[in-house]
Amino acid sequence: MHESEIVVVVLVLLILSGVTVLVMAMVNRRKMREMEHRERLAMIERGLMPPPEVDPLRFESASGLTPPPPSTERYRTAGVMMVGFGFGVMVLLTFAAGAPAVAVGVGGGWAVLGAAALLNYYILTRRPQPPPMARPWIPPSKPSEPPSNIAP
Repeated sequence: MHESEIVVVVLVLLILSGVTVLVMAMVNRRKMREMEHRERLAMIERGLMPPPEVDPLRFESASGLTPPPPSTERYRTAGVMMVGFGFGVMVLLTFAAGAPAVAVGVGGGWAVLGAAALLNYYILTRRPQPPPMARPWIPPSKPSEPPSNIAP
């Protein structure tokens, strides 16, 4: 076997093992969510109120207590990743293929896409955000007793 064949085999094995790990993680997450869902349904069937502490962030955002997280952070993350990927491709093609002109073209294209995503992030964060919804103050009815955990 030549060195190039060994490198290709190693890369294929690394990619396949990475994909296998990702699939295993996704299956595990799906099973965990299914168990949480079954537990919640069992509580409801028995007449118990599922506690909101299971997922406090989702509970607070659904009740309007906190504003939802901004979706602009995805653009920032994608932009940084694409710029890094572009520079990585530039370095790889420059040294491995010995073609700096091609490296600047291909890697630079990815870096420019990442810079565009970062620009989109900065534009979206400069928009005025709507004020958070004000909660009306409701006086507690009986502060000495905790709320019941049984559904009516």
